[in-house]
Amino acid sequence: MTVEQSRCLGAGQCEQLVPEVFRQDEEGLSRVLVAEPEPALWPRVLQTVQLCPVQAVIVEEASGHAPQDTE
Repeated sequence: MTVEQSRCLGAGQCEQLVPEVFRQDEEGLSRVLVAEPEPALWPRVLQTVQLCPVQAVIVEEASGHAPQDTE
């Protein structure tokens, strides 16, 4: 999982939703604190992917931890 810095504009949705995983740096851009969060956090992480206004949060399915189906 990554935050694409060239897209991020610092809206802060990710940090508000999952502060255990995301943090805004001194420039206001989001950074990933935990690349492979614990399973209980994945629903909120995936919600962050959907809510990011510029689709800067990228989750690769190959990580092995992201659930394939959230419903």
